[in-house]
Amino acid sequence: MEGKILDRPAYAMWGPHFNLEDRNVKDFTDATIRYQEAYDFDFIKVMPNGIYFTEDFGQVIRPAENYLDDTWMNTLQFAIKDPHDWAKIKVPDLKKGALAREIEVVKRLCDHYQGDVPVLPTIFSNIVWMGEMTAGHYHQEVIVSQFKQSEKYAKMGMEVVAETNERLMEAFVDAGADGFFLGYQMGMYEKMGKEMYEECAAKYDLRNLNAIKDKTWFNLAHLCHGDRNDTDQFMDYPVQAFNWADTHKEHRTLREMREITDKVLIGGLDHDLGSSGYLSIGDGSVAPGTTDLSGSDREKVKQVIRRRLEEGMKAAGPKFVLSGGCGWNHDALHRFPLVREVIDEVADEIAKGKNFYE
Repeated sequence: MEGKILDRPAYAMWGPHFNLEDRNVKDFTDATIRYQEAYDFDFIKVMPNGIYFTEDFGQVIRPAENYLDDTWMNTLQFAIKDPHDWAKIKVPDLKKGALAREIEVVKRLCDHYQGDVPVLPTIFSNIVWMGEMTAGHYHQEVIVSQFKQSEKYAKMGMEVVAETNERLMEAFVDAGADGFFLGYQMGMYEKMGKEMYEECAAKYDLRNLNAIKDKTWFNLAHLCHGDRNDTDQFMDYPVQAFNWADTHKEHRTLREMREITDKVLIGGLDHDLGSSGYLSIGDGSVAPGTTDLSGSDREKVKQVIRRRLEEGMKAAGPKFVLSGGCGWNHDALHRFPLVREVIDEVADEIAKGKNFYE
């Protein structure tokens, strides 16, 4: 954060990887500790099920059947079935239910690490939570249409959701959180347009951030979907770091982002080459789930990681954390040790005087 050259590059990776553990305090906490002990990341992105916030509002979620069964895709019944339902919701009791579960997990993690590793609970933008409560991750147009056609009720819901998010974030801070992994959907910004997004989403994002910005020291804004121009909307958010799919053609590269911000940049590796990554074949022949960590030849995988790391260090400078542009699939999990291996090799070269930032 201070721009000093470290004795080794910082790195962190995440999933969702705890589909069988993410709804039990003990299991979730233990799995996170084992995960961190295995890979020694420079911060912990707490990986709850992606829709935990909705549970206490009445969302019904099917338990995962296996470790590949992503909990965030298992909604059986949405909390909001009609725009008028927004007028009926209340701020949940944070001392019970799903929110209490998540707070207790963070408390146990912070008690375990005692500040040795930054712990960042995952919080999504209020408008994202509302989208999950109405129609789910892949149908965000539903909540956008509610703000356009039933603005009175949607704004009533936003007030309750934002108040809940704020109380939850303050509870995480009280539990010991060092900051937050904040998920913002640039695609939502595109669908709403600048004026509506600022009025109906951004001002509530900022309200939440301003409530905790002086109580935390490392807040990471994850900018998902959208395109390079949408990034501008978030540049003034009071956070310390940005993470986005910098290797994808529709987004800004690390070098382009460094030209407009001096904050910590987190990325460099491609978590989804088949989407629009610079290394994709371009003819549609990249298999779904292909990443920079894919392939049977471990040395070739290491070469890709090494190239990405060196390119990232030169483009972003010392304020850089090697990571992916989003969550990694379960196959990539088995290649995380190779990332650490490359990190250690570069650390040895730094110790011998090599400057990777020139």
